[in-house]
Amino acid sequence: MRHSLRARVMRWPSADAARIGDVDVKVYTASLLADATLLDRAVGMLSRAERERFSAYTNDVVARRFAVGRAVVREILGALQSLLPSAVRFVNGQYGKPALASGSSKSPLWFSVAHCDDLLLVAVSREGEVGVDVERTREIDCWERVADRTLAPTERAQLLRSVEHGEHADRVFLRHWCRVEAELKAIGCGIHGIEAHRAGQRPAGLRIADLPNLPLPTALAGGAAKYQAAVALCAPSERARQTNRATSQESSPSAAPAKASTP
Repeated sequence: MRHSLRARVMRWPSADAARIGDVDVKVYTASLLADATLLDRAVGMLSRAERERFSAYTNDVVARRFAVGRAVVREILGALQSLLPSAVRFVNGQYGKPALASGSSKSPLWFSVAHCDDLLLVAVSREGEVGVDVERTREIDCWERVADRTLAPTERAQLLRSVEHGEHADRVFLRHWCRVEAELKAIGCGIHGIEAHRAGQRPAGLRIADLPNLPLPTALAGGAAKYQAAVALCAPSERARQTNRATSQESSPSAAPAKASTP
């Protein structure tokens, strides 16, 4: 019998950073806010290509979020591998999902990154491919139409039942959307696999968990924003099979949540 996904969420930095522990996935929350000193420190951890990308941004907020986010990911992965953050090496998959370069980790290690505004989530696992997503709770225009175009029939039915039972439609929709995004990231196909998802095609080994009540970083904890998040884990053998299905999908999704972040 397949057990539920065991996930633990904690703020970064953490004294427990150097181990994943007895869970399937560990998820860190971190702030993307930074003053000039912290930003300079973050940029110093980046690779040459990352620094060039940082310098190319014309929007200072986007540039800061990119540099700080990459630096935090490097710090977390470095701690798990006993490496300096600057020594962590990345490659990109077919659909742009970052992964550790071959030979850069002594034991298997997978990760996924998501951000919304100045909140960053980094999920890590030694069990298999992982995906994470986070969205700020907000009004979604035409949520029923978007749900019809992105969710599987069983998911749409669950969403409607929750709304009928009194839950706020926008909140319920975003909870389901985070699950979908986390799933597609874990599979490795990203948004290109939305039609397969909508048809109910997913790996048998896929497990998903909601991440309610995120422990927000201290810098963000006093704000009014609320978030929805989810994490997914996909066994490697099943992931490969699903990726093959996804690559056969020639059409892109016809709709995505209004203003949804898809990092």
